[in-house]
Amino acid sequence: MKVLYVKDNEDIGRLFVAPMRLTIGLETVVLLASDGQEAVQFALRAKPDIIFVDEELSVMDGIEATRSLRARDGLCDVPVVMVSAHMDLRDRKERAGDAGARRWMGKPLKPEEVEEAVRSALDPQCLPMSGLAASGGRQG
Repeated sequence: MKVLYVKDNEDIGRLFVAPMRLTIGLETVVLLASDGQEAVQFALRAKPDIIFVDEELSVMDGIEATRSLRARDGLCDVPVVMVSAHMDLRDRKERAGDAGARRWMGKPLKPEEVEEAVRSALDPQCLPMSGLAASGGRQG
């Protein structure tokens, strides 16, 4: 499995790698991108199975990156999980859902929540979140 994690702080991104491998499996390849534009470029080349993207990024934010991913052949169906420190802002969740994110997660990320997010986002029954359904948890 290939996981793309997009976070503008490389040190925090590295902290994500070890728990992700332990949680999902040692065969997991975790790729790190530092901004939304780089995420789209990485995704086009690496074809990840799932993408975790921070909402607040430089160059291109997570919402715009998700829209850009959805517009690309070969990436439009890759599950995107939006990660944010702003869990209480309903309009942000709605924008993420409208952009095509399948799930919204708050920071700090917990290994068990990441594992559940991956399993549910990769479930073919899981649909993109939209509107009020963006409050978190499994969609579908």
